Amino acid sequence: MVPPLLLLLLERPPAITLTKPALPCGDEAYRKLLGHTLTCATCRSGAACSTMVELGRAWQKARR
Repeated sequence: MVPPLLLLLLERPPAITLTKPALPCGDEAYRKLLGHTLTCATCRSGAACSTMVELGRAWQKARR
């Protein structure tokens, strides 16, 4: 005897999507900020970097 729910699944298997979901804009902005701070010599030295400030503000705005 097969349970009724299993019969439904066997008749119509669930659809599987192979597409990668889009990142929320907050994650995207954070990745840009992180990528910049890892490659910028000014950021890595600990000095003030205007690009880092702009990317940080964009990240905070995207999180709202």
